[in-house]
Amino acid sequence: MLFDKDRDAFSKLLDDLGDHYGRLVSVRVKTTWWRLLETKLDLATLREALDQHLLDGTRGRFFPQPSDVLVVLERAVGGRPSADEAWALGLETFDEAATVCVTDEILLASAAAAPVWEIGDKVGARMAFKAAYERVVTERRIQGQRPRWQLSLGWDGARRALAVQAALEAGRLSDTQARAFLPAPELPGAAMRIAGKRSGQVVPLPVDEEAAQRQRWRALREAIHGHQGCAHDAERPNETLVASERERCAQRKQQVLVDLERLQASQDAS
Repeated sequence: MLFDKDRDAFSKLLDDLGDHYGRLVSVRVKTTWWRLLETKLDLATLREALDQHLLDGTRGRFFPQPSDVLVVLERAVGGRPSADEAWALGLETFDEAATVCVTDEILLASAAAAPVWEIGDKVGARMAFKAAYERVVTERRIQGQRPRWQLSLGWDGARRALAVQAALEAGRLSDTQARAFLPAPELPGAAMRIAGKRSGQVVPLPVDEEAAQRQRWRALREAIHGHQGCAHDAERPNETLVASERERCAQRKQQVLVDLERLQASQDAS
């Protein structure tokens, strides 16, 4: 936005611009420029936009109008497509499976052309679209509104990901906008490793629940088999050995339960 403190710098900027084109910029012209651009940009942005206009090989040959400044601002955010380019994008919105990145103006024009398209009149639909699009774009430019890109979502997930990625690379969507529609990155297989406190061995801990479940079942089987082995040894008549084996089996089962609890806690924490 331009403020009263910017009026002198604004006037000098237009005077310098007039010197470049060999013309005098009147107070009336300056007043008109101020009125049209006052709420649409600040002084630094205006200066940069005029520099870009001067560097334009086609438009830069002529003294700029406020509309030229707005066109430069549009380009800075990806720009508005021409009517023909917009029609190509609008045509994709008629496909319910397709995801396409479009501007508000394209969506409004597509809605105007849809009834004509549905009755099979493709030429009439194109004409209706272009007329509506050019009208809306003109209105938005007068209001100083910049194009706003958004997604028109289709049901095909694979095509959606491709469309979002293309829009992201073209600068039409931000990372934040695109992230919600792109698949999450894959995690590495064995992402964590834990050290056994008692054995000193390093045991791989899979991150997926299925692998963790297999680990728990394996530990239970080992505990059961160990207990059966202990019961078999207990049939020996030596009472001292029987008592010793029973104590050893009890300690083993207790340790298995502790290890399982630790494994479960580690899995929940991940």
